[in-house]
Amino acid sequence: MKKIFSFAVLCLLVFTLNGEEKKKKNDIGWVLFPVVFYSSDTSVGFGGSAVLFKDIYKDEYINKSQSFAIVAFYTLRNQLLNANVGNIYWDNANWHWGSKLVFSKYPTDFYGIGNHTSFRKGEVFEPFTFEFENYIDYRLWRSLYGGVLLTQGYYKLLDLRENGLAEDYFSNKKEEGFISGFGLKLNYDSKNDSFFPTKGIEGEISYQYFPWWFGSSYDFTKLQFDIRGYIPSFFNTVVALQAVFDAVRGNAPLSFLPSLGSKDLLRGYAGGRFRDNIYIASQIELRIPIWWRLGAVLFFGIGKVQHEMMEFFFKDMKYAGGFGVRFQLAKDKKINFRFDMGFTPEGYNFYFNVLEAF
Repeated sequence: MKKIFSFAVLCLLVFTLNGEEKKKKNDIGWVLFPVVFYSSDTSVGFGGSAVLFKDIYKDEYINKSQSFAIVAFYTLRNQLLNANVGNIYWDNANWHWGSKLVFSKYPTDFYGIGNHTSFRKGEVFEPFTFEFENYIDYRLWRSLYGGVLLTQGYYKLLDLRENGLAEDYFSNKKEEGFISGFGLKLNYDSKNDSFFPTKGIEGEISYQYFPWWFGSSYDFTKLQFDIRGYIPSFFNTVVALQAVFDAVRGNAPLSFLPSLGSKDLLRGYAGGRFRDNIYIASQIELRIPIWWRLGAVLFFGIGKVQHEMMEFFFKDMKYAGGFGVRFQLAKDKKINFRFDMGFTPEGYNFYFNVLEAF
């Protein structure tokens, strides 16, 4: 039944998700399209997205646009999410203001804390999260921007299983409160395309501090590092690489803890399969053109979570690999619908989505 329903989702996407890009020279462009997807941790999801944009500056190192995007979707697991993202550039794109407003009511799988939890003991907890992030950065050199960011929000635990893993976790943790923090951010982006890069590097590192004296009910710090590279190879194939490091220290909300397993990284593991204070992972993907609008990928990833920084990073690593099929939805831009099948020692999962995993 799931395979039949997933095929119906695929047909719907191929038929409808060819959002027309309306833009005249020096005018505002827009893209409007429905969103339909499937993964093991969301079931079927559907909604819509709208993007307004205007190209403002381009040189040999950057290609920047003013933009505003709205995404809203609902899944059959009663997960609701609304994200609103804006970007404004000025002074020949030397200055940039970015803003993100997210509301989510998102029942999520929980298997406990650590790198050795049991898949069979998984349960569901339901948090509500409101997050408002703003950052201003300046072009320091070529494609490198640096600046400051401010995050405000609210977190509340709505539901959990009685006498379960989540209830035990929250026995000495806050179930709701305000989130308020500030930090620094560096971003480098030399990709040749936003949707399907074939060469270039994208990297981001940020550090945030959420102290009680800044109005935060949760006192913690968060360090994030993500670097991606794209290398053109033989017969128009592309080798894509990614490395990620996430670390939280202090009393962070459960949903803010780094987690392993998603539709984008270590595909095959259930979403949020492993959680702890520190997460390190990497993956490689070979992207292969086949014929017309069809393509394929082969991918492999490794990673782990751990509690302390001093633990040996490369002990007890988790691994996942698999293959995927791509179909180009738009003629002018390589926006792909993707089907991925990921395999792990715990089993397999498959995913239907739009755009690349990274």
